[in-house]
Amino acid sequence: MKLALIDRCPLCQSTDIDLFKKGTVIPEKISAEDFKITDSHYGSRWTFFFCRDCGFVFANPAPAQGAIEQFYMALADEEYSQENEGRGRNFSTILKRLRPFAPPGSLLLDVGAASGIFLDLARQAGYRVSGIEPSKALVADAEKLYGLKLFCGTVEQYTVSEKFAAITLLDVLEHVADPGSLIATLNKFLAPGGMLVIVTPDIGSLTARIMGGRWWHYRVAHIHFFNHGSLSRLLEKNGFEIVMCKRFAWNFSLYYILTRLLPCCKGPALQKPLKKLHCKLQFFDSWELYARKKES
Repeated sequence: MKLALIDRCPLCQSTDIDLFKKGTVIPEKISAEDFKITDSHYGSRWTFFFCRDCGFVFANPAPAQGAIEQFYMALADEEYSQENEGRGRNFSTILKRLRPFAPPGSLLLDVGAASGIFLDLARQAGYRVSGIEPSKALVADAEKLYGLKLFCGTVEQYTVSEKFAAITLLDVLEHVADPGSLIATLNKFLAPGGMLVIVTPDIGSLTARIMGGRWWHYRVAHIHFFNHGSLSRLLEKNGFEIVMCKRFAWNFSLYYILTRLLPCCKGPALQKPLKKLHCKLQFFDSWELYARKKES
């Protein structure tokens, strides 16, 4: 994989940048498997720099966007849909909070839709849904499991015939090489006053500082991080105003949590009883943010 050295902040263009955390990733050994949503190699990270002016944290040297897209196109993640009940609880909360800003019946786009768990719930709630997902395997899962026909590709390849009332980026922003370009493009996809919903890790959280290099959001697929200030700056720069900001909470089965920590425990013996037990995890280290497109 080719890497490029960066001499200024990709977000604000400041040259006042410095080393944030040394990396553990060996680029030559990376494969599509490392980009799975259910990857459990926590603590695996690129070498990160931070901007003293805006607080943005970014991989430096940085992997090229084209190389990352190739990994996502090739990945398969069967475990993702096996945790659909817990993920559905996470997503149902988002739909409830979105309702006052974009009611059922509205046109909704989910970027990085994976196997379609969120879109299936949104459709059941009355939304008219579309989704973008680069993984061919996950696009096939969405059609097989939920009858959803997702666009297989990237935002840059997607064409819009009708403006959306809402767009969701759920654990996606930290994965893309150029978040500014992505947000600017999505602004064009939204109708005036449309809503952008973002879930992304908070590098400025107390949990991230306490966990240090062992923080579970340090994974190969995560190539940059925001705090509240840098995320606000990104959105303001691209024509959005934040109207609500929450801390995202996770719901997973006890089986899923156990096998993230101890992969050796995977198997049918524990799966059946522990799948019935669900836990809500709130570590206050992820943002759940709702931003409205400003009127032009």
